[in-house]
Amino acid sequence: MIDRLLFHIFEVIFETLIELIPSKIRKVLGIILIIIGSILTLLIAILYLVAGPADGTGGLGIVIFAMMAILSFLIGFKMTFYE
Repeated sequence: MIDRLLFHIFEVIFETLIELIPSKIRKVLGIILIIIGSILTLLIAILYLVAGPADGTGGLGIVIFAMMAILSFLIGFKMTFYE
């Protein structure tokens, strides 16, 4: 029950903030976030090749970069295609 409430509150805040940004600026910011997500994805691949599979703290850095890349992609797509 509480998780649905928190998700709904986050959704309302996020959509309100998106609606405050003009449409053209929102699309440009979305494209920039998608590019940042692509760069982070390349960094994840390089870190995985250097650090190897998740062993110790090297794997933790890869997981953190992966979360940032996924969030960047999702927010970028949401801002680019928001109507």
